[in-house]
Amino acid sequence: MEQYPAIRWLVRHGRRSSPVVAALPLAVTALGVGLDGWSPFSWVTAVFLAVGLGFAFRALVELIQIIADMLLPQ
Repeated sequence: MEQYPAIRWLVRHGRRSSPVVAALPLAVTALGVGLDGWSPFSWVTAVFLAVGLGFAFRALVELIQIIADMLLPQ
């Protein structure tokens, strides 16, 4: 697995980094509301996007872990 540093990083740190990835839309929305005066409706969109992005990233990490366990030599 030394040839694939991104896969190695995702296998080791993917589960812990999924809440951070999910929080990115909320952080961007907070900046947009604070600095540019976005509408309050953007918070609703950001929450739905955060849930979807967090779920998608977590599923991707789990798939990569399964593939790494099955196909890549330890």
